[in-house]
Amino acid sequence: MKKNFLNLQKTGASLVLIAAAFTFHSCSRALDEKVYSQVAVDQFYQTVDQAQLALNGVYGNTLWNDPYRDGQMITLGDVTAGTLTGGGSANGSGDRSGIITDWSTYTWTADAIELITCWNSFYQTINWDNTLIDKLANSPIPDASKASIDGQAKFLRAFFYFNLVRMFGGVPLYTNGTSDLSDAYKSRASEEEIYSQIIADLKEAQTELTPFNPGDQALGKATAASATALLAKVYLQQRNWTDAAAEAKKVIDMGYFTLMNDYENIFNPDFQNGPENLFSIQFGGNANSASQMYQTRLIYLYGPPAQTLPDGTNIQFHTLKDLVIFQATGDFFNSTPDTYRKWWTMRNRMPYYYKNGVSAANLVMDTVQMYAPFLTKFHRIDFSTGTLREGVNFPLIRYSDVLLAYAEALNEANGGPTAEAYNAINTVRRRARAVGTAVEQPESLYPDVAGLSQDQFRDSLLMEYKREFAGEGHYRWDLLRHDRLISDAKARGVTAADDKHKLFPIPAIQISRNETLEQNPGY
Repeated sequence: MKKNFLNLQKTGASLVLIAAAFTFHSCSRALDEKVYSQVAVDQFYQTVDQAQLALNGVYGNTLWNDPYRDGQMITLGDVTAGTLTGGGSANGSGDRSGIITDWSTYTWTADAIELITCWNSFYQTINWDNTLIDKLANSPIPDASKASIDGQAKFLRAFFYFNLVRMFGGVPLYTNGTSDLSDAYKSRASEEEIYSQIIADLKEAQTELTPFNPGDQALGKATAASATALLAKVYLQQRNWTDAAAEAKKVIDMGYFTLMNDYENIFNPDFQNGPENLFSIQFGGNANSASQMYQTRLIYLYGPPAQTLPDGTNIQFHTLKDLVIFQATGDFFNSTPDTYRKWWTMRNRMPYYYKNGVSAANLVMDTVQMYAPFLTKFHRIDFSTGTLREGVNFPLIRYSDVLLAYAEALNEANGGPTAEAYNAINTVRRRARAVGTAVEQPESLYPDVAGLSQDQFRDSLLMEYKREFAGEGHYRWDLLRHDRLISDAKARGVTAADDKHKLFPIPAIQISRNETLEQNPGY
């Protein structure tokens, strides 16, 4: 039976509970729980099924955790970069442009819950990964199965360290499972040491997951392709342009990945894990208004919320009418050409609405103006019930990411754009205007780029990243890579923006627990 293995969250949770006994002290739970024992954990990793269960627990219970599920990485990656506005708690509807948060004003502090949650969640995952990797080394399971599981675990460890190093700079480096408080309090490793570990993990993952397995790709597993694509992004962030281009080219030359013709289908649950999505957070299931489980899901945080028409009619666009924390900034929305991609990313009007309550009888298929531009990238409605489809995966690495990384690396490595760089960025731009589909738009709306200097091409690339990945938490890191985060913020009127904001502060609670940690300068 074809079934996404990442939906095994309930069974994976049992192993997670075992591993939780060895989680860092950054979590509030004590480490001296007597119900678990080291012997029991050692005995658990004796079969392929047991090791796979442990890996499923890492995938299913940590990837879709608060940093992504509740939009915290979107706040950090998009709100601080000016593509989105809002953030904070999801406690109301309406125009979010007036919502002023620490993230949009650059007044965040070391007590921010977003930073605390990300630190705890990422290190918890790394510890579970480390425990799995440690136990696999002496496990009697067959070498082929061991390599596959180990490669996926190292990919995940690299992914979470990549998040941490981009957010905080150098952080404590753990490569073995922590089961004692004496092992938990490490000082910060350097950025170079963290990046060295990330690269080593990804190179091992490339080897252990080779050859690329399309079946694993279709199930949402980490593969040799996703490890190679992430390695390209890591090199890119380090400004190692030559190696970034080489790794991106490896993915392109596989011949398996391609852009989906229809931008809408990237986020359509009917096309999940297709040839564009190299690695995504898997989210199966359906909305369930009785259980209220959907209230913490990212797809609802973009809106659009309910509103009242000029004639007093109350309308809404899905059942949970008031849960929204993000919307596109007006400047970003207005400066983005009206491409097909824009329509499936953000809108200030909707082609339907429910009037006076959600029911099939109240559905009106007519265009209505909204009072602000809201993100519609993950908005997939079941018109018969008014619930949003929750089986919408959240992409972490897409093929368009690889193409733009390749174009960027070539431009920087060669002192200007090459023919291959132009082809890569223009492939993404053509898809934005739906070339090759029934709704293809004229080239004049969003023309191919040509004849640009190195600086002009870099500007075009950054704008392409901004438009292609809006609402996916990318743009802060793109700006940082070219030392533009602070200048861009100041140009948007963020007067408090300062060089210290290139990094986030280490959570204050971690420094209070671990006296060897030093805070980032300026905080």
